[in-house]
Amino acid sequence: MSFMKRLLMMAAAAAITFSCSTGQTESIPLPEHPRPDFERADFVNLNGYWNFTFDAAKAAGDVAGFDKRILVPFPWGSKLSEVENGADVAWYGRKISVPSDWKGKRIFLVVGASDFETTASIDGVELGTHRGGYTPFEFEITDMTRFGGENTVVMKVDDTRDDTHLYGKQGYGDARGIWQTVYLEARGKQYIRNVRFSPDIDASKVGVEVLLEGIPEKGSVSIAFKNKEYETVNVPVRDKTVEFDVNLPGQHLWSPDDPYLYELTVSLMSDGASVDAVDTYFGQRKISTVQVPGNDYQYVALNNEPLYLQLCLDQSYHPDGFYTFPSDEFMKNEILLSKSLGLNGNRIHIKAEVPRKLYWADKLGLLIMADIPNFWGEPVPQARENWEYCMRGQLERDFNHPSIFAWVDFNETWGLFTTVDGKRMYRPETQEWVRSMYLLTKQLDPTRLVEDNSACNNDHVQTDLNSWHAYRTGYNWEGTVAEYDSKTFPGGDFNYIGENRQGNAPMFNSECGNVWGYDGSAGDCGY
Repeated sequence: MSFMKRLLMMAAAAAITFSCSTGQTESIPLPEHPRPDFERADFVNLNGYWNFTFDAAKAAGDVAGFDKRILVPFPWGSKLSEVENGADVAWYGRKISVPSDWKGKRIFLVVGASDFETTASIDGVELGTHRGGYTPFEFEITDMTRFGGENTVVMKVDDTRDDTHLYGKQGYGDARGIWQTVYLEARGKQYIRNVRFSPDIDASKVGVEVLLEGIPEKGSVSIAFKNKEYETVNVPVRDKTVEFDVNLPGQHLWSPDDPYLYELTVSLMSDGASVDAVDTYFGQRKISTVQVPGNDYQYVALNNEPLYLQLCLDQSYHPDGFYTFPSDEFMKNEILLSKSLGLNGNRIHIKAEVPRKLYWADKLGLLIMADIPNFWGEPVPQARENWEYCMRGQLERDFNHPSIFAWVDFNETWGLFTTVDGKRMYRPETQEWVRSMYLLTKQLDPTRLVEDNSACNNDHVQTDLNSWHAYRTGYNWEGTVAEYDSKTFPGGDFNYIGENRQGNAPMFNSECGNVWGYDGSAGDCGY
């Protein structure tokens, strides 16, 4: 049986069933919790068929009157959604039932990602609007919830094309509307908003930061290791941000060859009783750069050892689901396939990746270079605001994935050109904004490398990786490598723009190969 046939069979098998309000049984795609790195026990998956319409008049009535149905979480226009692309604005609707034993807790409607502007309502009462196509958002519905009964949820999504929106490489297929899992979640009256782990292998410890929504009476935070590697840690709560270190004597390091994960339950306690808890994990590893003994080259290092990076450029698209993969098993096998090719990493290109695919990279041991999606217009204020919002959300969501070793803020200067007198220019003021975003990314995440711009126009500003792109046949590589080697040294101006100069960042060819469509390439024999 071919590899693709095996994947398709696994995709078909990876579903559960649920009973609709009509009594009909349907399959739920992607039934797993979408965030293994931040998972609560009280969770109801809302994937499956929703009522759907492009017609504003029909959307004004009961959801039963919507003239289509769509399979969530596949974006409309994709084959797996079962809805052809018919307009820029659409409405989703369905009835939900919140378990009666969730009464007394706070109830949230969570959307993994929806492109671009999403307005939600419950029983006709508007909950709010979220703008941005790649990161999760939520609405609290506690006061409107009919525990054990039914509520009606409607979401209007406006994906009207705008050059300030982050669009990435959706030329492969527009990921329109909801494209990640939608779910209900119950939390305590005070709850854990986020948890961040900052490994320090040199000191055999991990820094922990727990962000809280509310402070319970006689509050504390508890960290319990599921596999009993260490004793449970309890820390009193004095503020909404709780920071402390956990010592890890005999630490077990994470690497592609040994992707060990510390699995934990983080609990918020009130007078010794849990009021909220999340299951999560981290990998104890260090990302840095080191000088290779015997020469003056800097290498990317994992756990203080030089690492020869062997990555592929992963567009991370599915022909039938666009941004969304058909099953969890399919995502797992994407990682296994990369490892079977002898790769130790992938560069996820111009997409904030699905968290479960990052989980499999963590679990199976594949390094990830993670791009921030780009806009395609000019760097006007609204485009910059949209980009920064996504970058912040992506770093917050994905901070604990040990597989991610670098963030790539921009790619090939896309979205950074301004037309002046008929010419496209990467203006000095835009370069300074890119520098400020590089510095902000490093401030928000000091545990990883950050690249300002994956360069194909010799226009780095300030970066931890001096990357370049070259598509060549085998006959042409010797000259290309010799040129880059001779021109790259601290203080040199090659591959940098304006008055910016090279430091001692590792050189890295982050796009290469023999592919169709490039001058001097070997055509389609390259794949």
